[in-house]
Amino acid sequence: MITAALIVFQSFIHPFHVSVSDIKYKEDQKVIQISTRIFLDDLELALRAYTGNETLDIMAKENWDFVNKNLGKYLLTRMKLWDEKGKEYELNYIGAEIEEDVMWCYVEIEKVKKLKQVKVWNSILHEVWGDQENLVHFRAFDDVQSARLYKGEDTEIFDWE
Repeated sequence: MITAALIVFQSFIHPFHVSVSDIKYKEDQKVIQISTRIFLDDLELALRAYTGNETLDIMAKENWDFVNKNLGKYLLTRMKLWDEKGKEYELNYIGAEIEEDVMWCYVEIEKVKKLKQVKVWNSILHEVWGDQENLVHFRAFDDVQSARLYKGEDTEIFDWE
């Protein structure tokens, strides 16, 4: 009951539904690292629907293993990346941590030998909120490119050629 009240209260705190994904290509390590910040109350609603557990409290320590396992699965169904040839990258869920009112989620792509163009699809929370915005910042080669993705317009191509 407290969790439901907290969700209603927090929905007034942030009237905008937004997540932020920072994507970094580390050329020396041949890796793409993705860190995504999602408001806890929004994420809890998504995980409740995804798992079918309508009473899930993502802040409860006893639920953390269940949350972390299902959070990884959820993220990997709501975010995908492809290379310039259209080959889908294999995303690896690393983990997550809570910081104040957001969940930091970490995903990594290994063995990225070259980077010319990346297509990013991000539909995180689009099934929960019709007005959900997913901001994506992609850093590579001393360059930062950004996109704002909405439901129905949830894909962007980042190009370094």
